[in-house]
Amino acid sequence: MNNVIRRAAAVTLALAIGLLWAFAPDHADAQLRRIAIGSNPAGTNYYVVASGIAKLLQDETGIPSTVRPFSGSSVYMPMLQRGEIALGINTEIDSLSAFSALDPYPAPMSNLRLVAAMMPLRDNLMVRADSGMRTIEDLRGRRVVVAIRSNVALERWHWALLATGGLGPDDIDMVSVASLPDGVRLLTEGRVDAAPIGIATALARQAEATIPGGIRFLGVGGDEAQLTDTMQGARVDPFTPEMAAVGVPEPTRLARFATYLNTGAHLDDDDAYLVASTIHRQWESLRRDYALLAPVDADDIVPSDSPHPFHPGAARYFREAGLWTEAHERNQVRALADAQR
Repeated sequence: MNNVIRRAAAVTLALAIGLLWAFAPDHADAQLRRIAIGSNPAGTNYYVVASGIAKLLQDETGIPSTVRPFSGSSVYMPMLQRGEIALGINTEIDSLSAFSALDPYPAPMSNLRLVAAMMPLRDNLMVRADSGMRTIEDLRGRRVVVAIRSNVALERWHWALLATGGLGPDDIDMVSVASLPDGVRLLTEGRVDAAPIGIATALARQAEATIPGGIRFLGVGGDEAQLTDTMQGARVDPFTPEMAAVGVPEPTRLARFATYLNTGAHLDDDDAYLVASTIHRQWESLRRDYALLAPVDADDIVPSDSPHPFHPGAARYFREAGLWTEAHERNQVRALADAQR
């Protein structure tokens, strides 16, 4: 009888453990039973790239991987901090702001970790092509979307863009919207004169098709240092018509910043190693399939100047791959020390 009771108890315990495992939250040690990648809404470059990464990870590892679109990266940045999603695509600006507790983040998100850099993103101000505007200076006195409530860190970027044309809060009619698509919609409806969006996004193409005469991206103003000296990682370079789908009818100087695939410190080292190694080893196939990634070489996905530390599992892979330099190590030590403050 005692043996029967012990066997029944063992079966009951096993079932209980099985149920706990089956319904456990998607955190920490259970992370890679399922991979969720946070992104901006459908129609944005982040959504396209996140979809490509999800497909690659699922095809190569067999782990179910999906994109979770949010209204903006500021919504899911705290979820990365708390370990509620596995991965997220974020701007360098948002990553720096969150990790370092810069406005609008009241406290440092010290659990934020880098897996790999993705592509440069050219988030610039878009106007109607028939507006006669060509550069940032032409926005004086105009209605301009500056604040994106679901991408709050981008407001600093947009003010820096405007500063290149000598424009500040008193020089424009600032408009705040909930999301990037909302800003594009207001431009399409003629309710604002300029709205920010990434070059070659589905939203830009939609605006081009909807607005009579199409759209144009404004060139950066004459004082480029107002952007490059104040925003870490900011670059301004020429963009030619053949490089863009729409909105660049002539060579134009446009601004860009880095894009990161982030995770949290909660992710197991081996899981982060698997994600980083899969992406790096299959980078050439990603470049072929996604034009946004085409300009980026495989070795360039390992920046040595990121504002937050690499996940140790990703760093271990990049060391083994021979991509980790003394500059990477110095930056990693500095960033990890910042995380512990």
